[in-house]
Amino acid sequence: AAATIKNPVTILNKTQREQCAKVYINNGIVRTVIDRSVYFIHGERTNFTIEPNEELTEGLDDVEARKLIDELNNSEDVKALRKKIIRVNKRCELHDRSTKLLTSAFIDGRGALEVVRFPKGEGDTGAWNKFGEPRALKHLSSGRILEAQANETTGEFEGFLYEDNNTTNGQRIIKAEGTLIPAFHSDNNVLDNSYYSGLSAVWPILNVAHVIDAINDEDLPEAVRQVWAKFGIMYAGTSKKSTLTKLRDALAASTWLVHNEEGLTTEVHDLARDLMELPNVQQALSKFICQCMSLPLFLLFEDTANFATANQVMQVYKAGQLNRYRTWFRGILEKYWYDPILADHLNIELKDVISADIKIKAVFPDINFETRKEILEGDQIAAN
Repeated sequence: AAATIKNPVTILNKTQREQCAKVYINNGIVRTVIDRSVYFIHGERTNFTIEPNEELTEGLDDVEARKLIDELNNSEDVKALRKKIIRVNKRCELHDRSTKLLTSAFIDGRGALEVVRFPKGEGDTGAWNKFGEPRALKHLSSGRILEAQANETTGEFEGFLYEDNNTTNGQRIIKAEGTLIPAFHSDNNVLDNSYYSGLSAVWPILNVAHVIDAINDEDLPEAVRQVWAKFGIMYAGTSKKSTLTKLRDALAASTWLVHNEEGLTTEVHDLARDLMELPNVQQALSKFICQCMSLPLFLLFEDTANFATANQVMQVYKAGQLNRYRTWFRGILEKYWYDPILADHLNIELKDVISADIKIKAVFPDINFETRKEILEGDQIAAN
């Protein structure tokens, strides 16, 4: 086996990653932008399609390509493969586990699912002789990932050193091939030897989230307590305790004070600030968080002029950031989940899947804000 890169650098230490996790738990804006980003990436349900290898369709015209795809879809072998994938995805709850995987990757910078398999051999849906039929997808705690391992020659990810209390020395190595589905919110190796460390999407907005929490927990409650009444200074004109007690009791009982104390004087000072100043600061900071996560502001704030403008903003988001994230996650699912399934189905080595006649491609539902009427009108225009 090739040598493994030694002493990889971790961008954030354990304490810093825990801070990112806690702010996701405690701060509603951070949790909303993370959860919404994850939802938009894979939509209501993660799906797949089986297509011919690009090597077979390259250079074909539309008619020839369509004929090849139809032949593929009518193949008994492909029908059996499709049934196998559907059953495995349901059993392993791929959609739920991929939600956890993406959430961990955004918060911690990296996350992983461990593929738990039945023994190799015949399964309910046929033979699984290479890796074994998937039984479950186990979400691994990002905080227990001690080290990422990468091939010294190619730089390819090889696995994790994982903290596990059920092992002899409290650690175990989990190999990538056929066993892991890792996701890295990549730092692009900008620091020397930071292979597969990942970079938390929460870290750049951590301090901003703490300011919002301080406003909620400390500043706003104190401001509400102080803003209801003005601050007053009263000189009673006497030092007699009976008179001072009488005035104090009268003030406590009513907002009106009737007296015959000739020397009584008062000063009233309005020390309160506009109570909306703090919520305005909150909103500005929340918009900053939204912008850092590349989410359109209208998804969290009602400040878009009209639906047409919002729809155009959404189209830009879909063609830009959302497409980037989906391309990234599609590559993860295809390489670490669907390619081993195809290798098992075809009974070939994993490295040979790239040259197989068919491929399994992850697909995601379109995010659409158009009304039913607009969709029908668009279909009618396209048909004509």
